[in-house]
Amino acid sequence: MTLSISTTELVRTDDKRIPVYLLTGYLGSGKTSLLKSWLAQAEFKDAALVINELGEVGLDNQLLSSATESSALVANACVCCTGLPGLAEALEDLFWARLERRMPRFPNLVIETTGLAEPGPVAEALRSSDLLNERYRLAGVMTCLSASTADAVLKQHAEARAQLAGADVLIITKTDLVSSENLDALNLRVQHQLAHLELEKPPYLLTSARADLSAKDLLSSLALRLASTNEASPPSAQAIALQVVTTPLHALHLHKPGESCAICEQGHDHVHSAQALWWPITSSLSIDALQAQVSELQKTLGAALLRLKGRVQTAEGRYVVQLAPFETQAEVCADELAWSDSTLSGLTVIVSSDLPEASAHYLVQQGISSLGVDAKT
Repeated sequence: MTLSISTTELVRTDDKRIPVYLLTGYLGSGKTSLLKSWLAQAEFKDAALVINELGEVGLDNQLLSSATESSALVANACVCCTGLPGLAEALEDLFWARLERRMPRFPNLVIETTGLAEPGPVAEALRSSDLLNERYRLAGVMTCLSASTADAVLKQHAEARAQLAGADVLIITKTDLVSSENLDALNLRVQHQLAHLELEKPPYLLTSARADLSAKDLLSSLALRLASTNEASPPSAQAIALQVVTTPLHALHLHKPGESCAICEQGHDHVHSAQALWWPITSSLSIDALQAQVSELQKTLGAALLRLKGRVQTAEGRYVVQLAPFETQAEVCADELAWSDSTLSGLTVIVSSDLPEASAHYLVQQGISSLGVDAKT
């Protein structure tokens, strides 16, 4: 991967507060893979983590917790709405544990939100809460956008458009899954969409194939963006204060500058709601049978199936299974993490709340149950 930015020395600051990096991106955009890579690099090797997941049984925290001694999980809620109190509590707990030396003295902190979270409320909470603002400072918002599903995700999901609008750095991920011509066209469409926000400083655009964006290049881009504003806080914080991130964006499309466009003139407004369900998987099931059931689930739910992920014990062994929005086949790989007595075999299934009655009945038949978690954004 080649970046068009220089990896200059990071901007120095006299601010003694702990820098917080907010990592957002729609479901399946590759946030966790990137973060796992960064935690192995010098810039984030001692970072604290706050991981937000919708379901009761989280996967991301299990994949990442072994990479750091300082972590917290905010489960069963989305931190941009019902989960905000849980986020504030987690940040306070981490700060006091650090101060009292109950955990290592982490130099920075990363918040990985759910794929349905908008960055605005989280960043605003850091700024407006006296307790949090005294201890932490927002150092930047990084948004992931999958190259292979960007058009469909941005067209159909308002959360993804809000994440795009609130970014200091926009990372186009999974670029290895598209051709260079399609990637160039996507870059043009994204820049066109960002232009409609009329931001004084649009986000830096970076790319990543197979989570190969280095932490050094990421932090250098954030530092350059901050230096260009002559402000103490990143542009995302200024945009949030102006409520820019809640501005509805139009669907991705391409036309010449100045050309009449009904979509641009009309605008779009979507309200999205989702719920996290739990699908227990028994060890007697073969991996082939599980993949067949996942395919049947996709066909039955269609676009209402937003995400599927988890750790499963099958007849052949243990696997990590993931399915991102608009992808046609689940990713299945060997589970190399340790299992304990509390590890549950199963999949978190995130679906639209407004399921047709037939689809809801199908889920019940398959033993996929509601955890009573509604995430409205």
